[in-house]
Amino acid sequence: MKKLFLLAGLMVCSTLSYASQLNEDISLIEQQTSSRIGVSVWDTQTDERWDYRGDERFPLMSTFKTLACATMLSDMDSGKLSKNATAKVDEHSIVVWSPVMDKLAGQNTRVEHACEAAMLMSDNTAANLVLNEIGGPKAVTMFLRSIGDKATRLDRLEPRLNEATPGDNRDTTTPNAMVNTLRTLIEGETLSYESRVQLKIWMQDNKVSDSLMRSVLPTGWSIADRSGAGGHGSRGINAIIWKENHRPVYISIYVTETELSLQARDQLIAQISQLILQKYKDN
Repeated sequence: MKKLFLLAGLMVCSTLSYASQLNEDISLIEQQTSSRIGVSVWDTQTDERWDYRGDERFPLMSTFKTLACATMLSDMDSGKLSKNATAKVDEHSIVVWSPVMDKLAGQNTRVEHACEAAMLMSDNTAANLVLNEIGGPKAVTMFLRSIGDKATRLDRLEPRLNEATPGDNRDTTTPNAMVNTLRTLIEGETLSYESRVQLKIWMQDNKVSDSLMRSVLPTGWSIADRSGAGGHGSRGINAIIWKENHRPVYISIYVTETELSLQARDQLIAQISQLILQKYKDN
């Protein structure tokens, strides 16, 4: 992994454009790590866009939780689901990595609280509870189609959706689709103002992604994000960064099909983030 961190210096001495340099650097990282990487960046201040394998499919993993909770918020906005809706946490429904819900087994919890647990702690049982209340994975896919996302699809519950088998289109997205959808959810009229604010707050308060983009965020910038990890060396993050006098920058990064450890994948995501954020260090 030491080789990866040498790439940061390339951006200083290179005469290539920002986009060309990113393409070159990420291609080299792919070769060094025997991985497949997808990235999409949309700077809404300048309306500049850049992507690397932006239209290729990558496993959603836990990045789907933003989409599931957006679907829930939309249902609450429309009255389809009560804002005070509750559901029982069945002890037999507890799945791996449920740090919040495993303490609530046998009790009722607010569906909105389950979304908070899914977004902040990536609680898998909480995510499944939300999915059950909004109509299952297909309901998320239908919601996405209704707001113009024709690529992203959710097919299964936790933890099977994290299998990330190469060539399996189930539970996948593209970096470009995620950037577009995230902006629609945060800045568009799909959700009420209150729901947009809530979704962004949940992403800002994420407790499980400190080793990723947050670790290399330039001084003065704020971040809201949601990460994910899965089989076949998969890791991903979708983020919004912003600062005073600079509109949001939407970033999607996915890595898959590598034998890197989870810690090494975290370093890889941080390195790619550092390359992307280099141009914002002095802005």
